[in-house]
Amino acid sequence: MNHLKATQLRGIAATGKIQKFNDGGGLYLHVTPKGSASWRIEYAVAGERRSKSFGKFPEVSLVEARASRDRLKSDIAGGIDPDPMVSAQEPAASAPSALLFGELVTEYLAILRKTEPAVRTIAKNEWLLLKLAAPLHGLPVASLRASDILPILQQVAASGRRESAVRLRGVIGTVFNHAIRNDLAERNPADALKGVLPKVEVEGRAAITDEPEFAVLLRAIDSYDEPTLRHALQFSALVYGRPVETRTMRKGEIDFANSLWNVPRTTMKMRRDHVVPLPRQAIEVLKRQFEIAPGDIVFPQRRKQDRPISENALNVALDRLGYGSGIHTAHGFRSSASTILNERGWRYDVIEASLAHVDPNAVRRAYNRAAYLKERAEMAQAWADLCDEFRKAGKRRREMESLI
Repeated sequence: MNHLKATQLRGIAATGKIQKFNDGGGLYLHVTPKGSASWRIEYAVAGERRSKSFGKFPEVSLVEARASRDRLKSDIAGGIDPDPMVSAQEPAASAPSALLFGELVTEYLAILRKTEPAVRTIAKNEWLLLKLAAPLHGLPVASLRASDILPILQQVAASGRRESAVRLRGVIGTVFNHAIRNDLAERNPADALKGVLPKVEVEGRAAITDEPEFAVLLRAIDSYDEPTLRHALQFSALVYGRPVETRTMRKGEIDFANSLWNVPRTTMKMRRDHVVPLPRQAIEVLKRQFEIAPGDIVFPQRRKQDRPISENALNVALDRLGYGSGIHTAHGFRSSASTILNERGWRYDVIEASLAHVDPNAVRRAYNRAAYLKERAEMAQAWADLCDEFRKAGKRRREMESLI
């Protein structure tokens, strides 16, 4: 059955991604992200899957492409191999316009940019796919094998970038999975390379999750001598946002009337706006900090107050308090709160929403954003009150120890 019409073909245009328009009998029009179109057919001879190009469109019309398809089908039905030079090992090598890996990369990156992940995530994927995987760009997807990918991974690993080699294998696999989902590939050659490279030991972000020890940490923070860093650490413990969100905070993000922190998407890891309910104690910390911050930046540098505190300033402060060497990091406040709140019976979904972890289900994600705000506000205040209890308990424990 013929599916395509001449009027439909005239309306085809570049969309920035690969398009496939089926006409039936294995014949389809392949359109690259830049709009170049060619006729292709997928067929089988003695159980062997093959593909063939019939030429560019519109140089080759729909009528001519169908005639070529019919001749090929007739040859196969009559026991004639239409292309005996094609081998089982390289079924797509004879097709000059076969889909190339570089085309898949272009489409994948275009889709990635539209999903609005962090800028660093996009840059990392571009570096991996456009630079490190560049030798694969000219290879047809249908003939690309694990043996083509492995030397590239080994070369990257040999240069001392073992973690990058592992990530490269993963992102190449992601591109192929995208192709499989869109009927552009049948297999993922990167899967065969799982475990081939040595594992990279990734050091986790240290965090104190024991309640009595966390109480000691809170009291130590309260004693820190520099007010801006003291306030930033206190706020981090109470609200447990990502360090970059806290240190780059601007005064306009704070809604004192409704006790909310409106974190802009430009700061968020997944480029989505995030609303944080602020407990009473966090509001008090911010008001004290607003009094000493002369400009719009809430936590400015001491000497350059038009700039936020540096990326490592909070970790340096924690180190001065005796929490260096992998004991607790600025990012660790998130793990502390998550662990303790889970252990105390708060709902997992609400905790995840407070951490701005993105639910993969779009409908549930939209629902949770609105439905959990009231619950998150209650949990935020309960967490801040619990931190006060920790401080008092820690103080009583130290007083008792001094009497022994």
